[in-house]
Amino acid sequence: MKKTALILGGFGGVGYACASILAENGYNLVVVHRGRRAKAEENMHKVQELEKNGINVIEIKGNATTPECMEKVCNELRDVRVNCFVLAIADGNIGNIFSGDRILNVDSFLYTFNSMCVSFASWTQVLLENGILEADSHIFGFSSEGAGIVFPQYAANGVAKAGLETLCRYMADELVCQKISVNIIRAGIMNTTAVRAFGERNFMQELEHKGCRTSSPNAVAEKMMSIISSEDFVTGQIFDV
Repeated sequence: MKKTALILGGFGGVGYACASILAENGYNLVVVHRGRRAKAEENMHKVQELEKNGINVIEIKGNATTPECMEKVCNELRDVRVNCFVLAIADGNIGNIFSGDRILNVDSFLYTFNSMCVSFASWTQVLLENGILEADSHIFGFSSEGAGIVFPQYAANGVAKAGLETLCRYMADELVCQKISVNIIRAGIMNTTAVRAFGERNFMQELEHKGCRTSSPNAVAEKMMSIISSEDFVTGQIFDV
């Protein structure tokens, strides 16, 4: 019987790379995405490519940061059991704290922290409460070097990523009794849509001056798959890619 993976943000750069490698390894997929009309044709093509691996893809459209989306997913997965849960949401506010064109306020920080940190725990809670997440499952979140290095306009995101890494350790500690592993992959800078929102050229140049490393969605996905495939039980870890 095929295993199933649930991916929030499954049509984004990292999310789709993870979906692709899981499909190649025989996982059926549940992909949650925003369902923007402008990307309807592109997303349909992605589903077709994934299904060429002989797996099934369930698309669920919605904003994964909302309770309404959680309820919708749980209703649609009432008869589905998930063996791998991947949170690949890149939904945060950018700006500076004290000066510049974009100033972060309390709401900016809270929204970013909820979408890219707290949702990691709240989604896991809901999946467990509804009997969707199986024992012996794998849970993955994605951090970045911005959790420990100052990036331009990245304050809210950096705070969320640092919180995510701490949250991973606490979740891993509580879920080890169910043999559910919780791990974070901390990537270098990737040329994704989320990064380009910062102003691709200037942002990338500033990071190069700081000596930051680069990565790719495929490299992140390959690391995730290597953890899943390992015979060792690994949990509560932050992996640099």
